[in-house]
Amino acid sequence: MNRTTKNIAKVLPDSSVVKNCFANGILHLIGINNASDVDGEVLMISNCYKDVFEKRKKNTDDSKKRLSIVKITANGKSIHRSYKCVSAMGFISDYVALSPNSIMLLNDKDGNEPKEAELCEGSWFPFYWYHPDKAVRLSFKLGLISLLMGFISIVISIIGLM
Repeated sequence: MNRTTKNIAKVLPDSSVVKNCFANGILHLIGINNASDVDGEVLMISNCYKDVFEKRKKNTDDSKKRLSIVKITANGKSIHRSYKCVSAMGFISDYVALSPNSIMLLNDKDGNEPKEAELCEGSWFPFYWYHPDKAVRLSFKLGLISLLMGFISIVISIIGLM
C-alpha cells in the first residue's frame, strides 16, 4: 500500500467571486457556502492522486473514477474521505485541504491541530460507517441492519421447514 505524507490546509468559503486561492494554510474556495459543504472530501490537486493510488485517475477502474476514498491518518487517528480534485492559485502538491470539522477529528488529545497527515488508499466500509453526513451514515447502518434481519429470517424459515 502506497503511503504519502502531506501538509494539512483548512478549507474556508471565499467571499470574492474572482478565483480560488491558497494562502497561510487556508484554501479559500468559491462555490461553497460554508466549510461543512466539503466535510466528506479531501481536496488535492490532480498530481496527488498518483501519490496516493499509484495510478493516474484516468487509468483506474470505473468504480474508483466515481468514488476514490483516501484514508487520512494523523496523531494516531484516521478518517476516510472521498478524493476531490481542486485547483487554486498557490495550492501545490505538498498540501491537502480538509474542512475544519475533519481536522478537528484528527486533533491530538490536547486539542492541537495536526500539521501533517499520512495518506493512503481507503476502503468503502469505514467511509460510509463514519461518514460525516448523518443521512449517509444512518442509511448505511440501517441498510446493514435490515440485511442482517432478512438473513436471520431466511435462516429461521429454513429451520422451520425441516
